Amino acid sequence: MRRRNKKVNKHTRFTVNTAGVVAVLMTVFLVVMFYCALGMRCTSIARDLQQAEKEYKQLTKEGERVAARWTELMAVDRLQERLVRFGLEMNFWSQDQVVRLNASGQPLRGQIAVTRARERLATANMAQMTPGTQSRRKSSRGKIR
Repeated sequence: MRRRNKKVNKHTRFTVNTAGVVAVLMTVFLVVMFYCALGMRCTSIARDLQQAEKEYKQLTKEGERVAARWTELMAVDRLQERLVRFGLEMNFWSQDQVVRLNASGQPLRGQIAVTRARERLATANMAQMTPGTQSRRKSSRGKIR
C-alpha cells in the first residue's frame, strides 16, 4: 500500500512558493531600475544634443557674419578707398618680382627674379668684403675685432 504524503494538502487551490515570488519581484525591480536609468541617459543625451545644436547655430551665424565682413572688406572699391585714405600705392607685380617654385619648393631655373636676387646678393657680399667699408664691432668677449 502506498503511503500518503502528508505535506501536500490536496484541498488547497494555490500554493505560494516564496523563492519564486522573490525572483519575480527582483526581476520586476531590475527591469524598472534599468528603464529609469535608460530614461535618464536618454534625457542627458537629448540635453547635450540640444546644447550642441544651439552652439552650432551660434557658430553658423558667426561664420556668416565673418564671411559677410570679409566680403565687404575685400570689395575692390573699399580697397581703393582705404589705399587712398592711408596714402598707399598698390600696383601689380612686375616680371622680376615673381618667383615660381617647383613641387619641392625650389625656384625654377632661368627666372629673372632669381637671377636679379642673386646679383643683388653677390653685390651686397662684395660690398661687405671690401676692407674700407667694414665697421669695427665688439665680439661677445668684449674685444674689438
